[in-house]
Amino acid sequence: MKDIYIILSYTGTYFSTFLRLVLREKYVHVSVSLDKNLKNVYSFGRKNPKRIFPNGFVKEDMELITNFFQDASCQIYKLSITKKQLQQLRCELKKYKIHDSEYRYNIKGLIPIKFNKIYHRRHHFVCSQFVGKLFQDSEIYQFNKDYSLIKPKDIIHIPSLELIYEGKIIDYL
Repeated sequence: MKDIYIILSYTGTYFSTFLRLVLREKYVHVSVSLDKNLKNVYSFGRKNPKRIFPNGFVKEDMELITNFFQDASCQIYKLSITKKQLQQLRCELKKYKIHDSEYRYNIKGLIPIKFNKIYHRRHHFVCSQFVGKLFQDSEIYQFNKDYSLIKPKDIIHIPSLELIYEGKIIDYL
């Protein structure tokens, strides 16, 4: 078995505050880390923490994020997966890395999520759609809904997920 980590976060930007109001969730961003130290963290969001554009598939630099958002808060969950699932996860991530310039944040997909309407756009994801599809494609977890409807709160309902930290990201690092 191998542990991976799921990070739910809130930075306090205008956009994350807007998402918090729309989704009515404490944490509005979700990422996946392959290590406990959060050195290999992947999601969909800002390519530069200071600017909303450009955006898309990102390898997040948590230390850089905390430089700009010192009060950013998070929950970190641990999930044990099999070696086969880890291999599949790495394979899926490699596909995103190779074609990262083709991927964009699915801003148009936020409204359908709110109203539980399936809405697919090729190479476009919000963070929770990405994590949900990544987990489904890696056979880590099959949600009982289409990946385009997955919200951050759906991710934390995966059985055997263990909350290991809640607080400021900077304090965890």
